[in-house]
Amino acid sequence: GQIGGAGRGWKLGLSVSGPNQDEIIREALKINVGDEQSTTATPSTTKQKQTRLFDSVQCTYNILEQRPSLALMEAHNAGMDIIIKEGLANGRALLYPKLAEMARRVGCSTDALALGAILAQPFQPRVLSGAVTKEQLRSNLDALSVAEKLMGTEEGKEVLKELMDECKMESEEYWKERSALKWN
Repeated sequence: GQIGGAGRGWKLGLSVSGPNQDEIIREALKINVGDEQSTTATPSTTKQKQTRLFDSVQCTYNILEQRPSLALMEAHNAGMDIIIKEGLANGRALLYPKLAEMARRVGCSTDALALGAILAQPFQPRVLSGAVTKEQLRSNLDALSVAEKLMGTEEGKEVLKELMDECKMESEEYWKERSALKWN
């Protein structure tokens, strides 16, 4: 049988968390598995086909925690599906005054802008919504049109760059704050 993607009949994903997510993603990209593809009946002509083990990666990424960005781009370029969790940083992103200021400028809610900024990233992520009410879900859905604005206009690209630059935290500080949250 074949190993790899649809050829194996299943897909395998990796979920990462913590300040070293980028390092783990890069290590995962190096892991390949082989499948013997016999070309003739003799063992001397058997070839080993190598395929990347992981088909997708789920990673924490948001306007505050951006360290994994380059590793996510590398994973995307390698053909992996990118899934983003904690897009609102467990609600902490919504507390940033810069996000509120930029949301007023764009004419959208803070959650739609925070999630739209993730959707606008070049690694083409799938973004998980953490909505717990119908109202939050409806507001989160506006992120799709916000992402289009951020990617499709010069003003949108400027807003995206400013938002990402102004809200970015050092990864170690982000994870230190996250570990101190009451629910941890």
